[in-house]
Amino acid sequence: ELFGRGVHRLLKCLSDHDPAGRNCMNRSYIDKRGWYFEFDKESIFVTTFAPCYPSSHSRYAFGAQGCFVLFQPDFSFAAHDIGPDTPDTNWKAPSTVRDKIRVAYKNAGRPYIIRDTVYYPPVHDIVKPLGLDDPPIRWWTDK
Repeated sequence: ELFGRGVHRLLKCLSDHDPAGRNCMNRSYIDKRGWYFEFDKESIFVTTFAPCYPSSHSRYAFGAQGCFVLFQPDFSFAAHDIGPDTPDTNWKAPSTVRDKIRVAYKNAGRPYIIRDTVYYPPVHDIVKPLGLDDPPIRWWTDK
């Protein structure tokens, strides 16, 4: 919960100082599909890591004493040939970069949820719950 509040403050501050003035964290549909974090007209995939996550979690911080946030511009997925998001994974013979990433996480004992659709609210993936089956953490609210 404390970690989520910190992430909210960080992203809200960045959003409030967005040079493009889009203020994505002030939108009413943050918890809906179609919303994404953006800064200066760039859509950004945000991933967070923290010491509260166990070593079996995809957001494990590998002994870091603090939290860290990775800001990955969406265009970098194409630049590195990650391929489009898909609910399908070739677990036995991974051929795409995305498949290889998913298999590597699973083989390292840190699987992450792969939904059966690519249409979901991205905000649910910014701060992950501790358990794979736990409901999303509503970190983006002020409450």
